[in-house]
Amino acid sequence: MGLLLTAALIAAVTIPELRSELAGEGTEGTLTVSSCEAHTTTRYGTHRRSTELRFSCAGNWTAQRGETSCRNIEVDTSSRFETGSKIPVVQVNNTFEQPRDRDPGDDAAILALCLALLSAGAFCLLTGFGSRNDPTLATSWQRLPSPSVTGPVLAGLFALGVLAALVCAVAL
Repeated sequence: MGLLLTAALIAAVTIPELRSELAGEGTEGTLTVSSCEAHTTTRYGTHRRSTELRFSCAGNWTAQRGETSCRNIEVDTSSRFETGSKIPVVQVNNTFEQPRDRDPGDDAAILALCLALLSAGAFCLLTGFGSRNDPTLATSWQRLPSPSVTGPVLAGLFALGVLAALVCAVAL
């Protein structure tokens, strides 16, 4: 049940973001940079440590059509910009981001993993696999209702979700 709820929660958060990215929603505009600050993020892996250098640029934003403008906004960037530089920035709701940072591939990969989580959760719910004193995988597989149909369907959905997540993360 936990896998089903987790998949549903993640999908509920990810779907509106993906829809916004695919539709190209947001107001395009230009940020006139007044300052940029560098900051590092350190990540620790099992055998190594990696440090990522990121920048935050602040300034005044003006919509492309001149409809609106905002003062003192901040945008995360991957490089430092000089004071007075004009960079493209998209406003979506109350957030500002660079157009290249709006990558639908990551959100599509997350949704594909939700499909895999849903199929795994359905398998666990139908068979009791993963519970206390749980049966083995082979025994659980035989406990499926109509195992010759349900098993391949659940396994296929799981494999499709994992494969689609890999494709979306790498290719998109």
